[in-house]
Parts: sequence; C-alpha cells; structure tokens
Amino acid sequence: MKLHLKKIVSLALAVLMIVPLVACGEKDPVSTDHTGKVLTIGIQPRQQVDDYDNNDLTLWYEEQLGIDIQFVPFALGAADWRAQVNAMIAAGEPLPDILWGMGWGEMERYDYGRDGYLIDLTDLMLNDSAATVAWRERMEELFGEGRLETVMRNIASPDGKIYAFPTQAYSDDYNTNTHTFINKVWLDNLGLEVPTNWDELVEVLRAFKTQDPNQNGKADEIPAIGMVGPASTTSGGATNDLPAWLLNNFEFVCDYRQWNAVDGQLYSPYTTDAYREGLKAINALVDEGLLSASTWTMTSGTELGAIWTPASGTAIAGVISGAIAARATIDSEVGYEYVALPPFNYAPMVASFNVPPAYIFITEECQDPQLAFDFLLLATTEEGALRATVGVEGQNWEWVEDDSPAGRGYMSTNYPTAPHHATWHTNTGTMSMNSMDTHYHSVRDPKNVWSNKMGDIFSDHERKYTAIAEENNPEEIVDKIIYSPEESEQLGARPAELLIYIKEARSKFAVGQQGFDPNNDADWQNYLNTLDNMGMQEWKEVSQTAYTRMLSK
Repeated sequence: MKLHLKKIVSLALAVLMIVPLVACGEKDPVSTDHTGKVLTIGIQPRQQVDDYDNNDLTLWYEEQLGIDIQFVPFALGAADWRAQVNAMIAAGEPLPDILWGMGWGEMERYDYGRDGYLIDLTDLMLNDSAATVAWRERMEELFGEGRLETVMRNIASPDGKIYAFPTQAYSDDYNTNTHTFINKVWLDNLGLEVPTNWDELVEVLRAFKTQDPNQNGKADEIPAIGMVGPASTTSGGATNDLPAWLLNNFEFVCDYRQWNAVDGQLYSPYTTDAYREGLKAINALVDEGLLSASTWTMTSGTELGAIWTPASGTAIAGVISGAIAARATIDSEVGYEYVALPPFNYAPMVASFNVPPAYIFITEECQDPQLAFDFLLLATTEEGALRATVGVEGQNWEWVEDDSPAGRGYMSTNYPTAPHHATWHTNTGTMSMNSMDTHYHSVRDPKNVWSNKMGDIFSDHERKYTAIAEENNPEEIVDKIIYSPEESEQLGARPAELLIYIKEARSKFAVGQQGFDPNNDADWQNYLNTLDNMGMQEWKEVSQTAYTRMLSK
C-alpha cells in the first residue's frame, strides 16, 4: 500500500526550512520553549504505518513541544540505510537532526562520533533542566538507584563519550536467563516436595526415574531434559538451557557476559574449580540417567514441546526448561502440572537489561541539540511510552480495573491493524517497565483459561527467579566490556572462537565424551591448556585493561 508521507521531505528541503526557524548561538540549557521550530528526523518508514504526517504520535509530539516535525526517509535494509548515510556524508549533504532507530553497533557509532557526525550526549544527560531531572528520577523509579550510571557506562564509546540515546522498554516477565519447571503432580503422587537444594533435586530425579510418577505402569519417564543451542551461538542464556541452570548452582555462569569480576578484577567462570564441580555434577546426572542426553541433540523447540505436552495426554518429563507458553501445546492440560523450579544459588538475568539498545543519535548538523534532546525525553515519559506502544487512550486502549497486584491494567480495545497512523509502530526511544507487579500489563481475556493458567505458572517462575537473583547474585556483574578499535583488532575472532570451544567442551564434559571426563585431572588440564593455547590469557589481559578503563569513567 502506498505510504502517505507528505512530511517525509527531501533533505535539501528540510534544511532550507529549518534555517530561519532554529535558534542560533548560546541556548539556556533548561529552556523548553521550542515554539515554531522545526525538527528533522531520519526514520525508516514502517509498512504498517500509512501516514507519518497526520500520525497521532507525531501530532502529539508537535503539540507538546510546539514544533513542526519533518521526516527524512531512510531505507529499511541494514546495508541500504548504511549506504544512504554514507552517500549523504560523501556528497556533503547534512544529516537530519535525529537519526531514529539506526542499528549501528558500538564500534560504528564510535567511528561516526569520533569523525564528527554525532554529538556527545553526556552534558545533556547530566544537565539540570526540568525535563532531564524528571527523566533521571523516573529512570531510577523504574529500574533502581544508580541506573543512569549503569546505562551510561554500558553504552559509552571507548573514548568515554555517549553518542547514542538508550531505549529502556522492558517487561520483567522476560528478564530471566533460564526457565525451569517441575511436575508438581508427580511430586504429589510420590509424596515429595519441590527441591530446594542440589541433594534434594538428585533424590527427586531418582524417584521420578524409578517410581512411576505418572502412574501409567510404564518406565517412560524422563527425569530431566532441556535443549542446548549450537556451540556456534557465542551468546547464551537460552531459556531451554537446563545445563546452564544446573551449572549456576556451583558458579555464576552467563554466556552473555563471559567474565566475572571481584573488586574490579576479571576472572573466567569457565576455568574455576566451582565450574568443574558443576560439570562433574551434570556428568553424574547423565551417567545415572537422570538428565537426558537428548538435551544436547535436540535441534527444534517443537521436539521439546512434544516432550513437555505429549499428544498422549500423559506427562513424561519431570523437570524441563524452556518458555512454557511457547513450548507447551495449546489447551494441553499436561501443562497445568508444572510449577516453577527456582534456582538454588545463582540466577543470571538477561544482559540487555543493563545494556539497553542505543539506536538514536543527535547529529552534529542539529543546530538546537536541546530541542532534539527534549524531544527524546518526551518519548521516555509514561504518556510517551503508552502512546508509542498502544496508541491513544480512549481510542486504541483504556484503563480497566482488574485483579492485578496494583489494581489496574491497560487493555487494547481497538488497537489498529496495519496500515494505520496511530503510532510509529516501534517502541524505540521509550522508557517503561511493563511489570506483572505494576499497572503496566495487558488485561487477560477471562475466557482464555489455558493461556491464563500458563501465564500464572510463568509469572510465578519469574518472581521466584528474580528473588533468587536479588538475594544471591554477585555484587559485581560485568554486563559488557567496551573495547577500543585497537583492542578489538588485537583480539580479532579469538573471543568467538574461545566461546565456541567452551560450549563444545561443556557438552562433551557433560556426556563424558572420550578425553572430556570432568573427574579426570588430565582431561581437565588439557581443557585449560587448550584455552591458553587459543589465547585465553591475552583475551583476559585486554579485557581487564578495557574494563578498568570503563570503571574509571
């Protein structure tokens, strides 16, 4: 369908229009009087949006700030919009005031910032304007004390400058690394309780294997099972990864993070005695038939779902990891048998919570950075977040009373189907915490019994897991390390290669493949030697230098 983008103008026209309207010279950093000014925004038009000019969100921004927004269209494809930016720079054409939703990586934004195309947002983030103070206060209210420092540290470029504005839109329903559940019906049938430590878990799994907990007279029970992703995936923390959940009862391990730290000093969790003890414990479970070796051979979530909620209607899995709503067969009552099995020790959370997407930039061409920043701050308000994600109150959604902990929620009553002009069809730039314990959540359909029960099981897991994380996780967690270009070049592909080997070795130790017996000192030493030969020590030294630099900012 043809897009109506009469405000997505050519860049030359946008520049001509902005010249007489933009303030020149020094500007009061606390002023929000922008009436009559023009703001140009480079955006990738979404096919779901048929009109950006008369878009409800655009009109709201304009009304709130008294400005006129002019859009500059960029291609959707990553290679295409990058080429478009570079072509504009090469031709000497000025960039829009704001680049919106451009997915540059950290080194790319550093390069463009260092070369003078993006401004450093640090002073704007720290100034005392009313809007900026309100933004910082709301950030701490939503995400906790010290949030600004955490975010700035993790999105800073190697030179310490902040070239990108963060999007902080989360749901605490999906903030945990691994989701693990246990069959409560089986426990009840055997007169057992949900285990609270490793020894209790082992005894429960033994009972699941030998005492016919599903009471069908067959030895068809799988005491525990999950699904591990391929070693080539150098990040980790998949919700299906039961071995990762098991390892965290011994050592804080998060494949998203790679390094642990104490008092600013890095160490690898993959080489510790505690990690080895975890591998021994997992190997013992596999040897005893308590943890299925299929955990390392399954390649499809569909396979895992068929085990979670089998077509026979009789449960065959005792402990299982994964996103229950995504894996369980719709309307299968077998899913109701499971309850949360929280970790006994460490509980890694997803790293993206502290390393938010940072895909919004104010360019050096912007003659009024305070206007551009005030626009970004407006997007982060509660009303801005709601308008960006669910549209206009009373038109696209409404507040309703319900039985949530906070006593209210929002329900989409007429959220537009594509094409529409209610929102920009993205939550980029917003700041919100859609929490099951606050008023930010969609109200359930009371007729959808299966979905609601699955949601209750899942939410119970998230609360319990998060409580363990807050209680037990290390005080110092290395969410991200920002390397300089020289450091990145020095390391090359080494970190990715090392992580692939680490994951491969973990699987081999777990199943006791020849040469990878975790109980054999020689095999363990050979593993450590291999890591060293692959450059583990150099990776650590470079990472320590970069991490120390980050902490000093």
